[in-house]
Amino acid sequence: MRKLLPLITCIFILSSSYCQTWFDLGLKGGFGTGIIMNNNIWDDPDYNHRLSPSYSFGGKIGFNFNDNHEITLDILFNKFQQDFLYNQFDSISQSDPLYKSSLSYGSISYLLLYRNNKDGRYSEIGTSIESLINSNRTDENSQPVIDLARFNKTQLNVVAGFGAYLLGSENFGITTGIRISYGIKDIFSENGKSINLPSLKQYNTYSASHPLSILFVLEANFDFAYVAKAQCSRRKLILF
Repeated sequence: MRKLLPLITCIFILSSSYCQTWFDLGLKGGFGTGIIMNNNIWDDPDYNHRLSPSYSFGGKIGFNFNDNHEITLDILFNKFQQDFLYNQFDSISQSDPLYKSSLSYGSISYLLLYRNNKDGRYSEIGTSIESLINSNRTDENSQPVIDLARFNKTQLNVVAGFGAYLLGSENFGITTGIRISYGIKDIFSENGKSINLPSLKQYNTYSASHPLSILFVLEANFDFAYVAKAQCSRRKLILF
């Protein structure tokens, strides 16, 4: 709460320089793919990424300084997944068996973003704090590894996105777009590194794993409160 108070104070100070400001609420959901960025796996011809489903859903509150500039706070529930196809015997021979493995985790993320709205389009950039709540690993050729202690439970991500307004009215709108999120630090803890996650395969040197998600996002927004100056005084009023 102490960290939020300076942010809220700054928002209202900045809002005083604009003729009209308002809040909006939104519901959103996204579906796309998750990718574990790991240099050892990218360079390994016997261990390959597969197209993997990932999704998120939740809500947002936005503070609009004017028609073009907005600060948003999103709270989202996420499911990240990365599937692999690999060869057990480190050989590219087509006669060797191929196995499937899958790594996934669920999380709650808190995103603070700046959004620029212009000519029916938007772009956004910011950061998120992500808290892992569960994890799972399945493998056709070994026992699943499901201990959450194998992961760093708190992640810091950089987030960027863009999109356009699809339809709406004066106080309600639906937008579609693309959102990209990249984990800054290694997703695995020291406990996870000790068993060579995500592949369980020993390489010459360790390479960190950074989760990357690319989602198609659908968002519904409703303007619910305006900040206006009272005509008879200097005080500001919140009009619902």
